Amino acid sequence: MIVNSTKIIVTLLLLTAAYTSAAEPKQVTDYDVVVVGGTPAGVAAAIAAARADKTVIVIEQAPVLGGVLSSGVLRLDDKYVESNSGVMEEFRQRVKAYHRNEMGDDPLVQAHVKNDPRRVWNIAEGRAWEPHTAATVYEEMVAEHPMIATRFNEVAVDVEMKSERVTGVITRHRDNEGTLGKEYRYAGKVIVDATYEADLAEFANIPYRIGREARSKEEPHAGHIYTNYFRRVKGTLPATILPESTGVADHRSQAFTFRITAKDYGRADHPYRLKKPPTGYDAAKYKWNKNSKPIIPNRKFDLLGITWGGDLVGHGTRWVLADWEERVEIEKIYYNHDLGYLYYIQTEGGSPNIGLPDDEFQDNGNFPYRLYVRQGRRIEGLYTLTESDLHKDLRGDGFRGPLLSESVAIGVYGIDAHRVQGPDSRQEPPYGQGAAEGTLHLHDVTGPYQIPYGTLVPKQHNGILFPVGISSTHVAICSVRMEPVWSALGQAAGVAAALAIDNKQELRDVSVKSIQDELLRQQCTLFFYTDLPGDSPAFTAVQKLSLLGAVAGPDINEYNTKQAKGLASLELKAYRFRPDDPITLGEFSKMVVNGLQIPLSITASHFTDVPRGHPAYKYIETLYDYSTQSEEPFFDFEPSDDFKTALAHPEKHVSGVQATKILSGLLQRDVSSQLEKDADITRGEAALLIHQLL
Repeated sequence: MIVNSTKIIVTLLLLTAAYTSAAEPKQVTDYDVVVVGGTPAGVAAAIAAARADKTVIVIEQAPVLGGVLSSGVLRLDDKYVESNSGVMEEFRQRVKAYHRNEMGDDPLVQAHVKNDPRRVWNIAEGRAWEPHTAATVYEEMVAEHPMIATRFNEVAVDVEMKSERVTGVITRHRDNEGTLGKEYRYAGKVIVDATYEADLAEFANIPYRIGREARSKEEPHAGHIYTNYFRRVKGTLPATILPESTGVADHRSQAFTFRITAKDYGRADHPYRLKKPPTGYDAAKYKWNKNSKPIIPNRKFDLLGITWGGDLVGHGTRWVLADWEERVEIEKIYYNHDLGYLYYIQTEGGSPNIGLPDDEFQDNGNFPYRLYVRQGRRIEGLYTLTESDLHKDLRGDGFRGPLLSESVAIGVYGIDAHRVQGPDSRQEPPYGQGAAEGTLHLHDVTGPYQIPYGTLVPKQHNGILFPVGISSTHVAICSVRMEPVWSALGQAAGVAAALAIDNKQELRDVSVKSIQDELLRQQCTLFFYTDLPGDSPAFTAVQKLSLLGAVAGPDINEYNTKQAKGLASLELKAYRFRPDDPITLGEFSKMVVNGLQIPLSITASHFTDVPRGHPAYKYIETLYDYSTQSEEPFFDFEPSDDFKTALAHPEKHVSGVQATKILSGLLQRDVSSQLEKDADITRGEAALLIHQLL
């Protein structure tokens, strides 16, 4: 549902001047970049802008940075550890170093050191942590940049504008009880809304989406839908859409929750055991496995509870659209529900040894600072991301989503929507009234995908970017919503803001290539590979060539294995670049033609070993056509004695002399190379050579 917010100016707002007396004028502070929301996206935006020597202020509603990663979401939802890059990868590496160096005696850290480094939520790899660890790491990262100022316990309540340009943000102090206090004003050349709710879209009257779109050819999983995800429905195969899935649009959002961090005290008589149930407690809402084990150091748990636990439906959209006064009441609903989960765990759940953590959120009753808002407003931007942009099969190639050349971030996580409605009771029907509705867990069909810059930029309004509330549908945001992705988008926003300021441009006019160049310099991944880290010599070259569609895809035989084909499989080899492998003529031909953006030229099918349908057909034929037009042909092949048939040998390795011959002939100039002339060149060397000619 698309909403065009209408700003209502209420005369009573004028009375807020009572919070500041004539002797204490309202604060007005100017910055290059004003970041609202100290979430991972906000921190990444601030750091990226500060690296470009821009003054930045980060305004955060909690007393710590890190968003939900320092408020109960205690792990990276990244599927592949190699998908993290930029500021998020810097965060992970610092957590990893802290765990190995400062917490090496923790039994869980010791156990995870021995595990596969790619195993999800590996503590020894920095993929899970305690809340205060995340807060400390983000604090240290920001403190290293003197250009960044921070303000805590403040929330945005309005914006300042000149025509359709957002020029500043008005905030108010908000304490842990939700009480609003003193008002502040911050002016900026660029505003970045990195909040989960995207409140600034409402204040600035920027059109946005809320809830779910209707099913369409681009989104077969949109709208009202019943599936067998997170539960077993007798007689159905995994990942099945069930009857009565109408696909109708509505205003609903997936479940929100307070992600309570809990601690195992090893005894039932600890002081953090709840003495009585919270208001409205109903044991029928919960379920707990008393054999659950801590997943983070110091014997701590993440009390997620997807269906019969912490998740609560029916209030998400209301929260997003509410003002901060109404949110106090909604917070109480979630607070009581989630404390009820802990009370159930301690009583009927059979784990009285588990309680709130004594060393977390100590100024907030050991309870998380913020609600886990899985999705908020989604602006109407220059580009709208849909399910088909993420789907491997709708418009993708069976391995990845479709190539989006204006990519400023990647996502490598399945489309993952927690329930939107129900279930009403333990006797849950397979579908229809009373069943869980809206749940999606599309980890097989979601491929590594790219997110274009246009998703961050409002269609008409100027001076503001939205790296969290991006222009997307409900289905798409259910994958994008993972913090590593939002962090990458935040870093892109910070880079774009700095470039717009430097070049005196509108954000919509900033060169995407310039954004990509700077992101690559900061080792941000724009096209996913599992074997091409940011410090690889060929990283930038391969990334740029991949954005041009110049890199050959994986072998289908590497994908169709007995292992799971979804993103969760650690055995999957399909997303490797293989920089050290020799490059074949077929691979090289595609890299050359697409990388140098040579127009295709196909006169006929000349080679019996490269027929139509062969992945290198178009590119080898193009090299042949250009070669025959040259006074010095440069494409070698093996003709039959009568010249009626020929072989190109697309699987043959390319030598240094052959590579320079093809490039020199194609470009009609001498191409020099440091490569050994007679030796086979690697895929990484070929990428570097071609990239140098771009």
